[in-house]
Amino acid sequence: MRHFPFFMILAVGVASTAIAATTYLIEAAHNDETFIINGEVFKAHTYCLGWEEGEQILFIEGSPLGVCVTAELYNLNREEKCSVWCE
Repeated sequence: MRHFPFFMILAVGVASTAIAATTYLIEAAHNDETFIINGEVFKAHTYCLGWEEGEQILFIEGSPLGVCVTAELYNLNREEKCSVWCE
């Protein structure tokens, strides 16, 4: 039986969890600037042009719980980022 140092096991565990990311759906969108995601309201700094209900979002920065001042979203459908204010 082969034994691995603890730091190697820890590194593999950290790497595998970094790959898994939670996606969220835009539940509602209004005028390219107001979005409901995960039951929370987010308002675009300028506009997230064309972003629509049903598109999948990743949170690059900020909280999907709305516990933030700003957030950076990545739209998986459009392959675009957009900065928003958290409400």
